[in-house]
Amino acid sequence: MLPINFHKTFVPERHLIGALLHYAALGKQGSYQEISAETGIPMGVSTGKVPAILDYARGMGLVDLAGETKSAIKKPVLTPLGRAVYSDDRYLGEELTQWIVHMNLCRAERGASAWRSVFAVGRRVLGSRFTRPQLESYLSGIYGSGNDRTGPLIRAYTDDAALGRARILTTTRDDEIERHKAPILDAYAAAYSAIVLALMEAHFPIQAQVTLSDFERTLWFDICLWNEDDVEQACSLLDRKGFAMIDRQMRPWLLERRATAESVWPHIFDDLA
Repeated sequence: MLPINFHKTFVPERHLIGALLHYAALGKQGSYQEISAETGIPMGVSTGKVPAILDYARGMGLVDLAGETKSAIKKPVLTPLGRAVYSDDRYLGEELTQWIVHMNLCRAERGASAWRSVFAVGRRVLGSRFTRPQLESYLSGIYGSGNDRTGPLIRAYTDDAALGRARILTTTRDDEIERHKAPILDAYAAAYSAIVLALMEAHFPIQAQVTLSDFERTLWFDICLWNEDDVEQACSLLDRKGFAMIDRQMRPWLLERRATAESVWPHIFDDLA
Protein backbone atom coordinates (compact mmCIF):
# COMPACT_ATOMS: atom_id res chain seq x y z
CA MET A 1 0.00 0.00 0.00
CA LEU A 2 1.04 3.58 -0.58
CA PRO A 3 2.32 5.22 2.62
CA ILE A 4 0.47 7.93 4.51
CA ASN A 5 2.21 10.90 2.87
CA PHE A 6 2.80 9.52 -0.63
CA HIS A 7 0.86 12.47 -2.15
CA LYS A 8 3.41 15.06 -0.94
CA THR A 9 0.32 17.31 -0.29
CA PHE A 10 -0.63 17.23 -4.01
CA VAL A 11 -4.04 16.13 -5.29
CA PRO A 12 -4.65 13.77 -8.24
CA GLU A 13 -5.09 16.33 -11.00
CA ARG A 14 -6.87 14.59 -13.85
CA HIS A 15 -5.02 16.28 -16.69
CA LEU A 16 -1.68 15.25 -15.17
CA ILE A 17 -2.83 11.65 -14.74
CA GLY A 18 -3.98 11.72 -18.37
CA ALA A 19 -0.54 12.91 -19.43
CA LEU A 20 1.06 10.05 -17.49
CA LEU A 21 -1.29 7.51 -19.09
CA HIS A 22 -0.24 8.78 -22.52
CA TYR A 23 3.43 8.45 -21.53
CA ALA A 24 2.78 4.86 -20.42
CA ALA A 25 0.83 4.09 -23.60
CA LEU A 26 3.85 5.13 -25.65
CA GLY A 27 5.99 2.61 -23.76
CA LYS A 28 8.40 5.24 -22.46
CA GLN A 29 10.58 5.22 -19.37
CA GLY A 30 12.79 7.72 -17.60
CA SER A 31 13.80 9.53 -14.45
CA TYR A 32 11.37 11.86 -12.71
CA GLN A 33 12.99 14.77 -14.53
CA GLU A 34 12.70 13.02 -17.89
CA ILE A 35 9.06 12.10 -17.26
CA SER A 36 8.39 15.72 -16.37
CA ALA A 37 9.99 16.95 -19.59
CA GLU A 38 7.93 14.53 -21.68
CA THR A 39 4.57 14.97 -19.92
CA GLY A 40 4.57 18.51 -18.61
CA ILE A 41 4.00 17.30 -15.07
CA PRO A 42 5.82 19.88 -12.90
CA MET A 43 9.08 18.75 -11.35
CA GLY A 44 11.70 20.90 -9.64
CA VAL A 45 15.28 20.01 -8.83
CA SER A 46 14.43 18.19 -5.60
CA THR A 47 10.65 18.10 -5.43
CA GLY A 48 7.65 18.11 -7.72
CA LYS A 49 4.45 16.37 -8.72
CA VAL A 50 5.79 13.48 -10.80
CA PRO A 51 6.29 11.00 -7.89
CA ALA A 52 2.87 11.82 -6.43
CA ILE A 53 1.02 11.56 -9.76
CA LEU A 54 2.81 8.29 -10.52
CA ASP A 55 1.80 6.91 -7.12
CA TYR A 56 -1.77 8.10 -7.51
CA ALA A 57 -1.99 6.33 -10.88
CA ARG A 58 -0.57 3.17 -9.30
CA GLY A 59 -2.95 3.30 -6.36
CA MET A 60 -5.86 3.90 -8.72
CA GLY A 61 -4.98 0.70 -10.56
CA LEU A 62 -4.22 2.53 -13.82
CA VAL A 63 -0.52 1.70 -14.10
CA ASP A 64 2.04 -0.71 -12.73
CA LEU A 65 5.77 -0.12 -12.62
CA ALA A 66 7.95 -2.42 -14.69
CA GLY A 67 11.22 -3.48 -13.11
CA GLU A 68 12.47 -2.43 -9.69
CA THR A 69 10.19 0.10 -7.99
CA LYS A 70 13.21 1.68 -6.26
CA SER A 71 15.06 2.23 -9.52
CA ALA A 72 15.66 5.84 -10.57
CA ILE A 73 14.28 4.93 -14.00
CA LYS A 74 10.51 4.54 -13.93
CA LYS A 75 8.56 2.68 -16.60
CA PRO A 76 4.80 2.96 -16.01
CA VAL A 77 2.82 0.26 -17.81
CA LEU A 78 -0.92 0.50 -18.38
CA THR A 79 -3.00 -2.09 -16.55
CA PRO A 80 -6.12 -3.55 -18.20
CA LEU A 81 -8.12 -0.85 -16.39
CA GLY A 82 -5.56 1.75 -17.44
CA ARG A 83 -5.93 0.73 -21.08
CA ALA A 84 -9.72 1.06 -20.89
CA VAL A 85 -9.51 4.47 -19.23
CA TYR A 86 -6.83 5.69 -21.63
CA SER A 87 -8.99 4.64 -24.56
CA ASP A 88 -12.34 6.02 -23.40
CA ASP A 89 -11.79 8.54 -20.60
CA ARG A 90 -8.14 9.53 -20.56
CA TYR A 91 -8.70 12.58 -18.33
CA LEU A 92 -10.97 10.80 -15.82
CA GLY A 93 -13.92 13.07 -16.52
CA GLU A 94 -16.65 10.44 -16.15
CA GLU A 95 -18.19 9.96 -12.72
CA LEU A 96 -17.94 6.21 -13.23
CA THR A 97 -14.18 6.45 -13.76
CA GLN A 98 -13.78 8.55 -10.65
CA TRP A 99 -15.71 6.01 -8.57
CA ILE A 100 -13.58 3.15 -9.92
CA VAL A 101 -10.25 4.81 -9.16
CA HIS A 102 -11.54 5.90 -5.75
CA MET A 103 -12.46 2.30 -4.91
CA ASN A 104 -9.03 1.12 -6.01
CA LEU A 105 -7.33 3.74 -3.83
CA CYS A 106 -9.19 2.21 -0.89
CA ARG A 107 -8.16 -1.39 -1.62
CA ALA A 108 -5.82 -3.26 0.70
CA GLU A 109 -3.69 -4.83 -2.06
CA ARG A 110 -2.68 -1.76 -4.02
CA GLY A 111 -4.34 1.37 -2.63
CA ALA A 112 -3.28 4.12 -0.24
CA SER A 113 -3.05 3.54 3.50
CA ALA A 114 -4.90 6.70 4.53
CA TRP A 115 -7.66 6.08 1.98
CA ARG A 116 -8.12 2.55 3.29
CA SER A 117 -8.25 3.82 6.86
CA VAL A 118 -10.82 6.54 6.13
CA PHE A 119 -13.13 5.06 3.51
CA ALA A 120 -13.01 1.34 4.34
CA VAL A 121 -12.03 0.64 7.96
CA GLY A 122 -13.14 4.09 9.08
CA ARG A 123 -16.78 3.63 8.18
CA ARG A 124 -17.39 1.93 11.53
CA VAL A 125 -15.63 4.73 13.42
CA LEU A 126 -16.31 7.92 11.48
CA GLY A 127 -19.66 7.06 9.93
CA SER A 128 -20.83 8.94 6.88
CA ARG A 129 -20.66 12.43 8.39
CA PHE A 130 -17.80 13.86 10.43
CA THR A 131 -15.78 17.01 10.93
CA ARG A 132 -12.26 17.74 9.77
CA PRO A 133 -10.95 17.77 13.39
CA GLN A 134 -12.55 14.36 13.94
CA LEU A 135 -10.87 13.08 10.79
CA GLU A 136 -7.50 14.51 11.86
CA SER A 137 -7.87 12.95 15.30
CA TYR A 138 -8.77 9.59 13.78
CA LEU A 139 -5.74 9.55 11.48
CA SER A 140 -3.42 10.75 14.26
CA GLY A 141 -4.63 7.84 16.40
CA ILE A 142 -3.52 5.44 13.68
CA TYR A 143 -0.39 7.06 12.26
CA GLY A 144 0.69 9.54 14.91
CA SER A 145 0.80 13.29 14.44
CA GLY A 146 1.77 14.62 11.03
CA ASN A 147 1.40 17.52 8.64
CA ASP A 148 -1.45 18.11 6.18
CA ARG A 149 -2.83 14.61 5.97
CA THR A 150 -6.50 15.48 5.63
CA GLY A 151 -6.09 18.38 3.21
CA PRO A 152 -5.05 16.44 0.09
CA LEU A 153 -7.47 13.63 0.85
CA ILE A 154 -10.44 16.00 1.10
CA ARG A 155 -9.39 18.25 -1.78
CA ALA A 156 -9.07 15.20 -4.02
CA TYR A 157 -12.87 14.93 -3.87
CA THR A 158 -13.92 18.56 -3.75
CA ASP A 159 -11.78 19.89 -6.61
CA ASP A 160 -13.20 19.47 -10.12
CA ALA A 161 -9.63 19.32 -11.41
CA ALA A 162 -9.28 16.10 -9.39
CA LEU A 163 -12.17 13.72 -8.54
CA GLY A 164 -14.84 16.26 -7.62
CA ARG A 165 -17.41 15.32 -10.25
CA ALA A 166 -18.41 12.05 -8.60
CA ARG A 167 -19.36 13.76 -5.31
CA ILE A 168 -17.80 10.94 -3.33
CA LEU A 169 -17.65 13.37 -0.43
CA THR A 170 -18.76 16.94 0.05
CA THR A 171 -17.93 19.59 2.64
CA THR A 172 -19.84 22.42 4.32
CA ARG A 173 -18.75 25.79 5.63
CA ASP A 174 -18.78 24.33 9.12
CA ASP A 175 -15.92 21.96 8.23
CA GLU A 176 -18.33 19.05 8.17
CA ILE A 177 -17.57 16.29 5.71
CA GLU A 178 -20.25 14.01 4.27
CA ARG A 179 -19.60 10.80 2.37
CA HIS A 180 -22.02 9.63 -0.31
CA LYS A 181 -23.00 6.17 -1.49
CA ALA A 182 -21.66 4.66 -4.67
CA PRO A 183 -24.46 4.79 -7.27
CA ILE A 184 -26.24 1.54 -8.09
CA LEU A 185 -26.91 2.01 -11.79
CA ASP A 186 -27.27 -0.41 -14.70
CA ALA A 187 -24.56 1.52 -16.55
CA TYR A 188 -22.12 0.74 -13.73
CA ALA A 189 -22.76 -3.02 -13.71
CA ALA A 190 -19.76 -4.02 -15.83
CA ALA A 191 -17.39 -1.83 -13.82
CA TYR A 192 -18.67 -3.16 -10.51
CA SER A 193 -18.39 -6.70 -11.87
CA ALA A 194 -14.75 -6.07 -12.79
CA ILE A 195 -14.00 -4.72 -9.31
CA VAL A 196 -15.70 -7.68 -7.63
CA LEU A 197 -13.76 -10.10 -9.82
CA ALA A 198 -10.49 -8.30 -9.11
CA LEU A 199 -11.16 -8.47 -5.38
CA MET A 200 -12.02 -12.16 -5.58
CA GLU A 201 -8.83 -12.84 -7.54
CA ALA A 202 -6.75 -10.93 -4.98
CA HIS A 203 -8.34 -12.22 -1.78
CA PHE A 204 -9.63 -15.68 -2.83
CA PRO A 205 -7.31 -16.66 -5.70
CA ILE A 206 -8.11 -20.38 -5.81
CA GLN A 207 -11.85 -20.15 -5.12
CA ALA A 208 -14.48 -19.88 -7.84
CA GLN A 209 -17.13 -19.22 -5.20
CA VAL A 210 -17.11 -17.37 -1.89
CA THR A 211 -19.87 -16.59 0.53
CA LEU A 212 -21.06 -13.03 0.60
CA SER A 213 -20.06 -12.97 4.29
CA ASP A 214 -16.47 -13.84 3.38
CA PHE A 215 -16.45 -11.31 0.54
CA GLU A 216 -17.54 -8.60 2.99
CA ARG A 217 -14.07 -8.86 4.54
CA THR A 218 -12.67 -7.06 1.49
CA LEU A 219 -14.59 -4.03 2.87
CA TRP A 220 -15.85 -3.13 -0.61
CA PHE A 221 -19.37 -2.63 0.69
CA ASP A 222 -17.99 -0.23 3.29
CA ILE A 223 -16.05 1.64 0.61
CA CYS A 224 -19.34 1.94 -1.30
CA LEU A 225 -21.12 2.99 1.92
CA TRP A 226 -23.91 0.53 1.18
CA ASN A 227 -26.40 -0.83 3.70
CA GLU A 228 -27.96 -4.29 3.49
CA ASP A 229 -30.66 -3.23 1.01
CA ASP A 230 -28.05 -1.53 -1.17
CA VAL A 231 -25.95 -4.70 -1.18
CA GLU A 232 -28.95 -6.74 -2.32
CA GLN A 233 -29.62 -4.27 -5.14
CA ALA A 234 -25.96 -4.37 -6.17
CA CYS A 235 -26.02 -8.18 -6.17
CA SER A 236 -29.04 -8.13 -8.48
CA LEU A 237 -27.14 -5.72 -10.72
CA LEU A 238 -24.16 -8.08 -10.88
CA ASP A 239 -26.40 -11.06 -11.45
CA ARG A 240 -28.12 -9.48 -14.44
CA LYS A 241 -24.78 -8.63 -16.04
CA GLY A 242 -23.58 -12.20 -15.72
CA PHE A 243 -19.84 -11.77 -15.13
CA ALA A 244 -20.34 -12.64 -11.45
CA MET A 245 -23.39 -14.56 -10.27
CA ILE A 246 -25.21 -14.71 -6.95
CA ASP A 247 -26.56 -18.06 -5.71
CA ARG A 248 -29.48 -17.15 -3.47
CA GLN A 249 -30.37 -20.78 -2.73
CA MET A 250 -27.60 -20.92 -0.16
CA ARG A 251 -27.36 -19.06 3.15
CA PRO A 252 -25.26 -17.00 3.24
CA TRP A 253 -25.46 -16.23 -0.46
CA LEU A 254 -22.68 -17.46 -2.70
CA LEU A 255 -20.79 -15.16 -5.04
CA GLU A 256 -19.47 -17.00 -8.10
CA ARG A 257 -17.09 -15.65 -10.71
CA ARG A 258 -17.91 -16.38 -14.32
CA ALA A 259 -15.17 -14.29 -15.92
CA THR A 260 -11.83 -12.68 -15.15
CA ALA A 261 -11.39 -9.05 -14.21
CA GLU A 262 -8.99 -8.61 -17.13
CA SER A 263 -11.66 -9.73 -19.59
CA VAL A 264 -14.26 -7.34 -18.16
CA TRP A 265 -12.24 -4.11 -17.80
CA PRO A 266 -12.42 -3.35 -21.56
CA HIS A 267 -16.24 -3.26 -21.31
CA ILE A 268 -16.73 -0.92 -18.37
CA PHE A 269 -17.80 2.02 -20.53
CA ASP A 270 -20.02 0.03 -22.92
CA ASP A 271 -23.29 0.96 -21.20
CA LEU A 272 -22.68 4.64 -20.54
CA ALA A 273 -25.11 6.85 -22.45
